[in-house]
Amino acid sequence: MPSLSKLRLFGRPRRQKNTTRDAAQGPSTNINRNAVDEQPQGQGGQAQNTPTPPSSTAASNTPITLESLPAELRHKILSLVLDIKDLKALVLASPVFHQQYLLDRKAILRRALKAALGNVLVDAYAVHTSALLHEQQPGRALYMYQLEETTVRLFMENYVALRSVSPDQLLAEVIITEDDLATMASFYCSLARPLVEQCAALFLRHLDASLRVGSLSRTERTRLLRALYRFQLYCNLFGVGARGHCERPPLPMSEILPFFFCVFRPWEIEEIHCIYVIIRDKYEAVFDAIRSDVARDNPAFDGWRRPDTPPGSFDLANECKCCPFLSSIFPDNLVDARESLRQGTASRGLRVFSKVLQTSDHEKLVKRMQKYMALHCIFIEPILNWTSQDLRRRRHPSEEDRAEARRERLPFLGDKEDAPPLAWVIIWRGKYRNEFGDVIDHRFKTWGYVFWDCRRLNESGGKNYLRVRRR
Repeated sequence: MPSLSKLRLFGRPRRQKNTTRDAAQGPSTNINRNAVDEQPQGQGGQAQNTPTPPSSTAASNTPITLESLPAELRHKILSLVLDIKDLKALVLASPVFHQQYLLDRKAILRRALKAALGNVLVDAYAVHTSALLHEQQPGRALYMYQLEETTVRLFMENYVALRSVSPDQLLAEVIITEDDLATMASFYCSLARPLVEQCAALFLRHLDASLRVGSLSRTERTRLLRALYRFQLYCNLFGVGARGHCERPPLPMSEILPFFFCVFRPWEIEEIHCIYVIIRDKYEAVFDAIRSDVARDNPAFDGWRRPDTPPGSFDLANECKCCPFLSSIFPDNLVDARESLRQGTASRGLRVFSKVLQTSDHEKLVKRMQKYMALHCIFIEPILNWTSQDLRRRRHPSEEDRAEARRERLPFLGDKEDAPPLAWVIIWRGKYRNEFGDVIDHRFKTWGYVFWDCRRLNESGGKNYLRVRRR
């Protein structure tokens, strides 16, 4: 196996690191991108210097506070705060602790990310570095940049190799810059962590509107977290992303399933597909809500005199229109314009989805969707359908296919991160199956059946639901 230093995924050129002396001069100015390093409230110019310890004569009259503790104890406290949200709260609340944090920022973030992500750390790192791929094409506008096939293949090869590396080794030898750590912490705090709870609520609502998420188990949280990160990774490599532009996938359509999805186990592919289904269904509801607002005949577009479609106008009716890329391959292929918009908008990724979830005002929702809706004909739906899976079996047979052919047993081994969930074992009656995507009942996916532990399946009625409706 190559050395880990050679397996670093793509990253931006390293910026010159601040020394400990530099860090002690004041807080980081990179407020917008770093979820932890924001300047504490109430910290002015004079507050940047470390407070002078009270004199011995005044010590007896000075109340003991966290900020008055010796630097060694403050450092110990910061090292024990493993929750990134709590760490951020402490750093923002105290100028003293903020400066103490800056003195050992890398080590503190390492511990916090390991505690928050565990084995999902490699997926989080892949999301971070894959997003940088679009920043590494000098001289070209981002919206014009198309990932090259060789770049994506090399990236995935390194990603697969790093998946066998422990979190400790990743943090020690691969994720080595403060900028990497800070950006990953920011993504986790602002998107991944909130979406775990929001998606869990959306899933359970589809099973029973009266169900509440309550406290997620460690296994449930890990399954949701890794699915969100892997979905975002797929968006970064094969979606329109933040650019809103993708002429065609960087890989041939028939290669995406074996090259990307089949590096995961079948139930983990289902986790990714469940995330896509909940995002797709949300956008379907939003499309219904804004359909008349963005239609060409809306009075808002009366001033547009040109024959082409005005900016901000979209056809959300169920009319079939030819998709330029697919029509170049299959001249008789017609793609529903709404379906293409649905896939394209979903392929924007988690950041856009999170913004849509937070938008309750109708006018703001219309403007937000006008900004982010995008066409994309080949995203997840044509990749995970039955035809693509059948083609993959014939061209790229796998060990999972052979296990299915041997009808190997797949028992439920308990609620473990690396074992199949009970729901997966139930629908396939304890036998190994390498099928996923559109092959499986859509109704199961709407409530995220592969995410839940045995206890929740029993209490929610999901276990009986699966047994009644399985094939």
